Amino acid sequence: MRKVIVIGIILVLPLLLLPSCAAGAISQEEYDRISNDLAAVQTQIQSLQDDLTAAQSQIQSLQGNLAEVQPQIQPPPEGKEVTGEKSTEALAYAEYMDILMYQLWKEAKLTPRFDFEDDSEWIAELRSRTSEMGDAELSNYATGLEERREFAMERLWYYCLDRIEKALK
Repeated sequence: MRKVIVIGIILVLPLLLLPSCAAGAISQEEYDRISNDLAAVQTQIQSLQDDLTAAQSQIQSLQGNLAEVQPQIQPPPEGKEVTGEKSTEALAYAEYMDILMYQLWKEAKLTPRFDFEDDSEWIAELRSRTSEMGDAELSNYATGLEERREFAMERLWYYCLDRIEKALK
């Protein structure tokens, strides 16, 4: 008889406790909302990772370009002074390159010499400097940058470095 009572209690006890377990569960609506939020966050993470990968790729490409161009930069020969108009021209192109590299400085988390609110202000400054310099070819390259043409930035660098080199010869 005792066994029957114990077995009965064992069988009835889970039935009594079952409703209390369900009280702590979340509703299907809440579960769906949380699942949707999770999916949105995962999509955002993937998008940010893709952006990071693209930025890192661009930085590596630009570092490669810099490594290519850097050996071409040579100081003036001993005893040869750069004065007047030539140094002013070389300095103008060097400052133009500094402005041109503004975005790279920010991406690398370095402090640039210039501070622009956004890309449009940066482009406006480049356009203004291009106009002041009165160089038609530079203007064509700068237009390519504004139109986001492929390799426009690199073409501007090469052009500016070439102009600096010619001015210092």
